[in-house]
Amino acid sequence: MLRAETHRWDIMQTGAFMSNDRIIIVGAGMAGATTAYHLTRKGERNVVLLEKEKVAGAQSTGRNAAILRTMIPTPVYYRLACESAKFYFSPPEGFSSELLVDRIGVYLAATSEHTATLNAWCDENPDPDVLRGDASPVYELIPYIAPGLQVTAYKANDGILDVHSILQGFIRGACRSGAELCLGRLFKNLKTRNGRVLGIETSEGFMEASKVVIANGGWASVSTSFDGYGLPFAPYRRHLIVTEPLSQVSPRWPVIWIVGAEFYFRPESGGLLMSGCDAVRVTTEQGEITDHAEIERIAEKAALWLPSLSSAGIARAWAGMRTFAPDEMFVIGKDPRLEGLYWVAGLGGHGITCAPSIGSIAADWIVDGRCDHWAAATFAPNRLVK
Repeated sequence: MLRAETHRWDIMQTGAFMSNDRIIIVGAGMAGATTAYHLTRKGERNVVLLEKEKVAGAQSTGRNAAILRTMIPTPVYYRLACESAKFYFSPPEGFSSELLVDRIGVYLAATSEHTATLNAWCDENPDPDVLRGDASPVYELIPYIAPGLQVTAYKANDGILDVHSILQGFIRGACRSGAELCLGRLFKNLKTRNGRVLGIETSEGFMEASKVVIANGGWASVSTSFDGYGLPFAPYRRHLIVTEPLSQVSPRWPVIWIVGAEFYFRPESGGLLMSGCDAVRVTTEQGEITDHAEIERIAEKAALWLPSLSSAGIARAWAGMRTFAPDEMFVIGKDPRLEGLYWVAGLGGHGITCAPSIGSIAADWIVDGRCDHWAAATFAPNRLVK
């Protein structure tokens, strides 16, 4: 998460809020931050990142598993993730002093029951960097995994994302180019007149803008905030835990994602980060409330797949939201119903993995009114407008 720093990072003064060429981005998590960054790369300077929390990235961005898994079954996401990974491996000069990806590798693994599923994913997404084979390398690396895995797909360049440095890089880059980060200010309502955006109402008054970008994750589902121009997003909650440190765990273990079992784990803080991939629809108010029953389900899956490590205590447990459109495709671009309204929402758990491309697509729509990126039409909001 990113805290306000000196100069242009602090909450702006009310008197600076009147401008008819301003672009306001609602939400300073990864979706909003990458959009602001790419807008400034295209020469926009009057950009405001509005965030209701006192720190940027406190919601879904700061509550994810931080895994770079480009091997996503949906082909459009697979391709977009690979495209974005190139940015993370070789970011622009000055973006970050830290390595953005710890390339410990990712294994997708399956039992005989789910071998066909894993093979179909790989066949649909041919990638020369993916090594397919039996499960023996996984058992050689991590002998604590229970028997039963038969086949694997391995990508050596995938691994763990430095989410903090990525978010900081996007926001710092945007602010250095003229954007302003406004923290602790709640978005209440979109304001419109005669088919175009006027600005937004916030917890501290009205902010005028010619363009408003909705990039506030699960809160994009709160249709009452959008003056009748809402879209049908739905947030779902997912739980994660981190165990206490375990002497058996190596920090260089790869990420293991067991297909069909809906269970994954990776090294974290001397122990293991784990998730049982739960997906329960919630309201935004429920999104961060942990459900003890779901924590127990993670523990049960851990006992099944890592029986000799299952007695480890839980050091941390939390929940975060993943927000989806009805077709589970991203929603990026201009709203055809209202001049000046744009969406960067419904990123469904892939927002950090695909952030560099997401921001570039969004910026093209906002600045140029069109986007020639190969995925732009797939993600355009007009498909959801009746």
